[in-house]
Amino acid sequence: MKVLFVFNHPAPYKVRLFNELAKRVDLFVIFERSKASDRPDSFYFEKELNFPHMFIDDKLLGAENSYTSKVKEYIAEHHNEYDVIVMNGYSQFAEMKAIKYMNKKKIPFILFINGGVVHKENFIKRHLKKKYISSAKAYFSPSEEADKYLKFYGATNKIYHYPYSTIFEREIIKAPLSEGEKLAKRKELNLPKGTLFVTCGQFIKRKNNIQLLENFINREDSLLLIGSGPEQEEYEKFIAEHNMNNVYIHEFEKREKLFEILKICDYFVTFSKEDIFGHTSNEAMANGLPVISSDTVVSSFTLIQNGINGFIISLSDQKEIDSAFERLSHEMSKAAIETARQNTIEKNADAIHKALEEYVK
Repeated sequence: MKVLFVFNHPAPYKVRLFNELAKRVDLFVIFERSKASDRPDSFYFEKELNFPHMFIDDKLLGAENSYTSKVKEYIAEHHNEYDVIVMNGYSQFAEMKAIKYMNKKKIPFILFINGGVVHKENFIKRHLKKKYISSAKAYFSPSEEADKYLKFYGATNKIYHYPYSTIFEREIIKAPLSEGEKLAKRKELNLPKGTLFVTCGQFIKRKNNIQLLENFINREDSLLLIGSGPEQEEYEKFIAEHNMNNVYIHEFEKREKLFEILKICDYFVTFSKEDIFGHTSNEAMANGLPVISSDTVVSSFTLIQNGINGFIISLSDQKEIDSAFERLSHEMSKAAIETARQNTIEKNADAIHKALEEYVK
C-alpha cells in the first residue's frame, strides 16, 4: 500500500511514528518545513528519518506556517501514484491550498488530527474550519474526546481511532524503582527525600503552574518543575515570596535524562488549562508514575482511570483537587505502567495500518 502523508515539520514524536509505520506500508512524507522557528534545535532529537521524505522549506511564515503551493503541486502531479493521501493538518496556508485543490479535483484524503479543543471564535474562522475539516473522506483521531472537535466542525464520515503515543514499548520500565534506588539517585541530583511530585513542559500561562504552586504552599510533599520558558522568573518570585523550600526548578532535559528523572519521582501532575492531547502523562506512566491531570487535558480521558492509575480533576474544584492528592498511592504504579504498554508507538502504527487497509478496500 502506497501512502502519502503531509505534515508540518519533523516533530520527534511524528518521526518515530513514521519510522514505525514505514515498516508496514510504502510511505512517503512531505514536510512543509524542516523546523518550527519557535522550537530549539534540541527539540528535534530524533535524527533518523527511515522513510522516503522531502522538505519543502518554501515561503515560510511565522513559527510553523507556510504559504507555498508546492504541496498542492506535488499532489497534482503524483496523486495517482498513491492509494491513500493523509493530511496531518488543515490550518496552514499550504495545507488549505492542497485541500482546496483535492476537493476541486475530487481527490479523496484522510484528515489526521493529534487532538482538538473547540474555542470561541468568529464566524469566518469557524466557517473556514468547517469547510476544510468536513471535506475529508475519513479521519484519524486519538480519542472520543477529540472526536467531539471533528464533529463540531462538520465531520460525518468514518473516524478511525489510534492510541496516540510518543514512546516505544522498549522505553517502558518493567517495574517501579524501589525507594532505596529512588533516594540514591535523588541524592545525586540534590532532590529531597519524601514524596516528590513532578511536572514538565513549557513555562507558559497555559500550563497553569502558578495554580499548581499554590497547592504546594505549606505541603510536606515536594514539587519538581522541569522545563523552561517566559514564566520562570514569575515562578521563582512566587516561590521566594511564599518561602517554599519544597519546590525545585530543573532546566529542560533531553529525553533520556528526563526519563531518568521521572523514574525517581513518585507522582506526575499537570494543571494545564488546555492541551489538545498531552504527551507527558503517557511518558510519566511509562516511568511508573500515577498521574493527576486537569480535565482540560484531552489525553486524561483516554489514559486515566480514576482511583486506578491516577485522577482527573477540575481546576475549579479545590475539594476534588485535595482529594486526588490525598488518595494517590504507590499501588497505582503498576496500573500506570500497564496503561503505557497499551499506548505505544508500535500499537499506534498497528492501528493506523489496520485502518488504512480497511479504508482502501
